Amino acid sequence: MQEEYKSFKLSGVIKKVLYKNDETKYIIAVLENNQKVCGTYFDTDIEKIVGEEVVLTGNWTTHKKYGVQFEFDTLELKEAEMFFFLTKIVKGVGKKFASELLEKYSENELIEILNDRPNELLNFKGIKDKKLETIVASWHKFKHLRELGSFLGKFGVTSNLITKIYSTFGEVENLIEKIKQNPYILINIKGIGFKRADEIAKSLGIDPKSEFRIMACLNYTLREFCDNNGNSSIDKFHLYKLLDESLRFLNQELLYESAISKMLVDEELFVTSENRVALSMLYYAEKRILEFFNRRKDEKNKKIIASFDEYLVKKQETLGFELSVEQKKAVELINSGEKTLFLIGYAGTGKSTSSRAILELLEEIMSYDDIMTIALSGIASQRISDTTGYNSSTIQSLLVKHKEKDFFPYKAILLDEASMVNSVTFYQIISKIDDDTIFIIVGDDGQLPAIGAGNILADAIKYELAPICKLTKIYRQNENQAIAVIANDIRRGEIPSYKEDYEDFRFIDVSIANYYAMKNSVSSNDFADLRGENSEYILNNILNISSTYIQDYYDFIKKKKISKALTLFQVITPMKGGVLGVDNLNIQLQKLFNHTKGKAFASKIYEYKLTDKVIHIKNENMKAQTMSMYKSGSTDFLERRVYNGQLGLIIKLDFEEEKCIVLYPNDDMVVFYDFENVHHLLSLAYCLTIHKTQGMEYDNALIPMSFSHYIMHNTKLLYTAITRAKKMCFIVGEEEAFKSACKKLEITIRESVINDLLSKKEPKIDLSNVEMITI
Repeated sequence: MQEEYKSFKLSGVIKKVLYKNDETKYIIAVLENNQKVCGTYFDTDIEKIVGEEVVLTGNWTTHKKYGVQFEFDTLELKEAEMFFFLTKIVKGVGKKFASELLEKYSENELIEILNDRPNELLNFKGIKDKKLETIVASWHKFKHLRELGSFLGKFGVTSNLITKIYSTFGEVENLIEKIKQNPYILINIKGIGFKRADEIAKSLGIDPKSEFRIMACLNYTLREFCDNNGNSSIDKFHLYKLLDESLRFLNQELLYESAISKMLVDEELFVTSENRVALSMLYYAEKRILEFFNRRKDEKNKKIIASFDEYLVKKQETLGFELSVEQKKAVELINSGEKTLFLIGYAGTGKSTSSRAILELLEEIMSYDDIMTIALSGIASQRISDTTGYNSSTIQSLLVKHKEKDFFPYKAILLDEASMVNSVTFYQIISKIDDDTIFIIVGDDGQLPAIGAGNILADAIKYELAPICKLTKIYRQNENQAIAVIANDIRRGEIPSYKEDYEDFRFIDVSIANYYAMKNSVSSNDFADLRGENSEYILNNILNISSTYIQDYYDFIKKKKISKALTLFQVITPMKGGVLGVDNLNIQLQKLFNHTKGKAFASKIYEYKLTDKVIHIKNENMKAQTMSMYKSGSTDFLERRVYNGQLGLIIKLDFEEEKCIVLYPNDDMVVFYDFENVHHLLSLAYCLTIHKTQGMEYDNALIPMSFSHYIMHNTKLLYTAITRAKKMCFIVGEEEAFKSACKKLEITIRESVINDLLSKKEPKIDLSNVEMITI
């Protein structure tokens, strides 16, 4: 049975916010008459509502612990429309100043002053020329949004989102009426999504079984499922369960079938195999990737060099060492005329050396500038350029640079760190590759899969979509270097020799003595206290090791070698919470690394300071400049795509304009963040989760190891974390936790459109074990 929706209204003044969840936006508050109220409130600053009169719409409920309380669907502040507009849309006008203005002037008088006589506002305390300039510029920019802002402001929609809505819909006639009829048209605005649109819909009395609601939830659920789980297709019956949870329905398959049928007719959804469907964007992306590889399978170029063996002898003399049989095979495949090659290898197996040898072979038939190497991140792009000696670019920069062209103007393209590339990005690349262009895909299938939907590298190997050369031999410069060996032992589920005295790996044991005996002999509370104390010991060791890199970090910043500063040292941990989680470690490491004096900007759990190391956490188009534009004081801006995982440095905090300005050195990009959006888009980056470090490489890396992270311990995560270190890897923590993680094999299974379409075919390649050699 579907839930009955009853609606009651309750008004009062918020006395105190008792509880708030920053992630779900759920709050519990108490009114001045001591009535408890609870529900979801989307405004980013919950404390603003304390002391304010509110109107709540919702239901009375009885909680077994807290008794009778009012659960609201909507919370509206009982204030004038102009007040909403001034405080939520116009920059520089806070609640206090807005109240002063509306006390002194009528609404019409205030509009006239802002339009014609703004200097009168200088008579108000705290209003100086620069602040007035900000207020007036913002007023003129957004005054046409006053009605829209007033309507949406009561739902917690910020000024930034309202401007996004306006820029998306433009001068749509009766936009407010259209939103009232179907609030779900807002779900494509980043920052609103289905949940916020659903709250608006409830308050407007939209039928819970409305087709608008079902279709919007279907789209939202599919996108969320694919983004969060990495799958590009979904079982239809699993989708129904997810829809039940989101819509609070039970046994409404007929409704869902009807919506799916309509989406199939409109080609918003596609059937990929029996009882499986995919969103059109992902279906087309992966289907066209398959077509790309199939088209190239039977097409070969002419042989590059007839006397290949003779060429190889000379090439090895130039390189200064002999290529392995596998490496020779990779070069020989390209020499034979193959247009596409997957070069696959685990850490330390010589992928970069092989890539260089292949590209140097191609330079026999094309110019140096005809060859381009690409990677998802700026740091990975720089690394492949350094190791091969060829031009390199981030994928996004190359796509933007050549967006007006049908194809990239290169005769050979090498994609590095292919495991990081999801379906849509991979499709964007291949759609720009001409049929005659040689395409080399380099990756490590032992790494974590890409962020986002798709499993391209694994699917390509499984179904041998193109010729594959698998590198298996690990190369070490000497017996005292162990990162690659230890990492590959862990990848296979084996405990490595981790206690030896290596020059690039060190295990610092900070264990609870007799861990299992203690666990079984003391109370759970006492053991929890013991683990808490041990986590603090681990933290102290982390800070001691980290402190040895402070001077080098600041030296690089002073010398303007920002990329080197950002990749000098990285703490990498599996989880966000707890003493050894990302949040606390970032706070502690910031105290250690950043002694910059001056005003800090607070946003959620962090304070941001000048010269802080930060990471962008959500793919987003941003207002940006090149470094030369920024240095020249240009007032022009570019729109640049900034990707989840890009590392930068805060170079300015502009409190007048409320901007946080970040330099991304590897992308020659300076990005401007509004203060109000910082917590959505940025985080401190002294410590990162393992997932956030995918595709990155740091001179030195440190990994905490504790049973408090047990749920996230597995071979794939640990392998990925250790292989981030180039010169030195520290593991600090509990020995038994480390051993446990080494033995917990993790096989990531992703459902994909490619797998659905090819599932009747048997995998064509058997990946052999890694063999180690020393050179």
